[in-house]
Amino acid sequence: MRATWSAMVTVLVAALATGCTAVITGTAYPAPGMKPRPLAGSIIKEVLLDGTALSRMLDQPFAADPELPPRFGGSDELSGAYVLSSPVECVGVVAMLQRAAYQSANVTHVARESWWDDGDSGKVISVDEAVVALPTAAEADALFTKFSQQWDTCDGTVLTLRSARLSFRDQIEDVRVANSVLAATVSEESTSGSHSGTIPEARAIGVRVNCLVEVEVAFYSAHSQSDQGSGEVSTSAIDIARTMMEKISALS
Repeated sequence: MRATWSAMVTVLVAALATGCTAVITGTAYPAPGMKPRPLAGSIIKEVLLDGTALSRMLDQPFAADPELPPRFGGSDELSGAYVLSSPVECVGVVAMLQRAAYQSANVTHVARESWWDDGDSGKVISVDEAVVALPTAAEADALFTKFSQQWDTCDGTVLTLRSARLSFRDQIEDVRVANSVLAATVSEESTSGSHSGTIPEARAIGVRVNCLVEVEVAFYSAHSQSDQGSGEVSTSAIDIARTMMEKISALS
């Protein structure tokens, strides 16, 4: 909680004439033998899903978080809020865009947006999504491999997450990798202030071309069958990550 797109197709006559692009069942892809173009600059903002797409995927309405407007920039958009946490090597599993996790990477651009439940009752509290661009696909793949190994060692860990004002106790579970998406389930319990209870969260990181996408979906701890939404802790973050990855492919 801390932090379905489908490409519209036109007939690419000129591109096909030069052999630069092939069109397959409604989505534009690089022609065989052509390497995808790395994404850089503000174009990465187009990878983020809007409220309409998220509402369609999770079957409940979402509105932009007024306290967390869309962010775009360089590595300065990474967060150093939880440097006091322990074990620090697992902070990147439970919190988005942690500077400690990306410190060895040459991050060029970061885009991030947050969304909140905009209905009377739903299964999902919030969705946080981000895309991180690196100079090359090889660097992105290497970082994804590093994250996969790191998350695996954190599976089953109870993390004490601390910032200057807040603290949480996070249980990391069910770490897995499938089709270029790394996922985990986090049970978050506030240990500061008047808030109590445990919030289930779904985390996912995907890699495509030179970009990594990060997703965090926070769920209400209790809900009834009548609550709106199709969100699932085990699948929703993964589905959102894969949709963002398809947008990267279309933009590359």
